[in-house]
Amino acid sequence: MKSKYLTMTVKMTPIACVLVTFYTLACNSPAPEVSAVVSANKQHKPPTDTMIATGDTIQIDRIASWNAFVEYDGKYASDINIFEVAPLKTRFENLLGKARKTFMERLKVTPPIEVENKILFNEGYMPGKSGYDDAAIAIDMDRDIIYVGFTINKKLLLFSEKGDTDYPEKFLQWLTRIEGL
Repeated sequence: MKSKYLTMTVKMTPIACVLVTFYTLACNSPAPEVSAVVSANKQHKPPTDTMIATGDTIQIDRIASWNAFVEYDGKYASDINIFEVAPLKTRFENLLGKARKTFMERLKVTPPIEVENKILFNEGYMPGKSGYDDAAIAIDMDRDIIYVGFTINKKLLLFSEKGDTDYPEKFLQWLTRIEGL
């Protein structure tokens, strides 16, 4: 029995030597050079407003630009029909749904729109009902989030996209004033 195993060992030794030599040479040889060719297609560049920073990643979505809204600073919402301009129109309707009409009733008497540090803010109230039926909107153009608040007989209702509660400073000031009434 011993001679059978010894014979197999002697027969397998040359094969084992060849395999060991092959693997040794294969593992010690330099890696082949790899090159990658990336071609830029200038016709399919994404618009510049498609990158949204979300934490430590960048989310790329096609969104309508808020850039035109910066120019609304000092203008009246009713004069420029701001709620009919994309991307606000669709997103505002989606955010408020049936409450849109109630909000618009409370935004009849307004000061000019304020835009500061890429935050658009406007507030207003129902004629003759200041302090009871107020409304405000803030748009964080950098973070791409719309915030809306309004009161019905001093009862406050808040809406925000993505459930965000990190309200812009002007919106917080409005909330503080409304809650203090």
